[in-house]
This record gives sequence, structure tokens and C-alpha cells, in this order.
Amino acid sequence: MSRKSKTITSKAITSEKKFSAVPPKATAAAAATAVAEPVKAQVAATAVAAPVAAPAVVAPVKAAVVTKADAIKPLLAALHDVNADIAREAATSLGLLGDAGAVEPLIQVVKNSNQYFHSVVRSAAAVSLGQLKDRRAVEALLDAVNDPIADPSTEAIRALVSLADPRAINALVEVVRNSSNFFAGSVRRAAVLGLAKLGGDTAVAELRRVAADSTEDSVIRDEATAAIKSHKA
Repeated sequence: MSRKSKTITSKAITSEKKFSAVPPKATAAAAATAVAEPVKAQVAATAVAAPVAAPAVVAPVKAAVVTKADAIKPLLAALHDVNADIAREAATSLGLLGDAGAVEPLIQVVKNSNQYFHSVVRSAAAVSLGQLKDRRAVEALLDAVNDPIADPSTEAIRALVSLADPRAINALVEVVRNSSNFFAGSVRRAAVLGLAKLGGDTAVAELRRVAADSTEDSVIRDEATAAIKSHKA
């Protein structure tokens, strides 16, 4: 897997300008509000615009049924909002809703082929793809491991681990070895933890190599050592 170095040689930062850290994740309640309010507004506007004459016999009024497909529409639009906080909340809410219709739009966010999406939005999209557990996202997440910002890269690793796809193991080994000094320590630590969760001969062999390397960063080495002990238990 090739890495994009450009002018960045190491992931020493975790987010882009105007964001000192990834904002807190939305709660399920916040996600429900984000979905419900636009839908309520749409229903209310429809009722005002097209009043219906009352029938001679009053029939029981049935509540409008709002499907998940209807609920995600305003969130999909909000993904492209110029305000990164709004787009991030939309990406997070799409994961909490659990609708497969959000998978492809979220994939486009983590791909970021047009360089439009802020790092906090890419991070949230990766988290949501991990929650949705749709294997269509694997290839995009593998590419996102090489994101030039540490946070989206870390979340892409965690999402791949959630998907438990064996294709992730070689990618995580490459991150841990970090032969071009591209990956920040936080990303490498996530890769070590990911290998521990995925398991298998290749993952365990890499963890043993790291644990035995006296020149390795102490945090990374300790995580690898702890993972090996947990596998033996």
C-alpha cells in the first residue's frame, strides 16, 4: 500500500485548523433530535401549504409514518454543509440510525476524493461506517488508514477492526512497522490494539516482534506485550 507523504512527513497533528481536537461525539438523543426536527418541519410546512377540507364524518387521525429513508435525507444533505461541525454531527447521526442507505455517502466522505471534507467529518464518517458494519466500506477504510491527519486514520483502523475483515491485518502491520515514518504514535497504537483484537497468526507474530524490540516506543511495546499475555490467558 503506497503512502501519500506530500509535505507531511509525520502525523504529529490530530486535526485541521480551527479544531484543536475532534469535537465530542453526538449522543443517541442528539441524533434523534437532529433527525426529528427537519422531518417535523417538513410535515408542518406540507400541512400549511395544502390544507384539506374536514370530512362530513370525522375519522380517526393517523400519525404520519416516517421511515428511516425519509429520516436520513436531511442528514445526507448536511454531510456537505460548509460548517464542519454540522457535517460532523450528520455523519455521526447516520451511524446511529443504522440505515444501510448511508453507507455509500459515508464512503465518499472518507475517500474525500475532491478534498472537500474536513478531518473531523472524515473521522465521524469512519466511526459510523464501523457501526454500520457493511463490508462495502472496507476498501475505502483501507485507503483512509493513510489519511494525512491522524484522527481520521485512527478511526479508519478502528472501523476496520469492527468489521473484522481479514484484509485489514496486513494494513495494520504496515502501520505498526511504519517504515517511512509516516504514522503518528497514536495511529500506530490503534493498529497494535487492532491486531490484538483481530488475532490470527500474522497479527500475533507482529505483536511478538514489537514486544521484543527494545528500540520500540515504550507505549507501543507495552501494548503489544499486554496483547500477547491476553492471548495466552
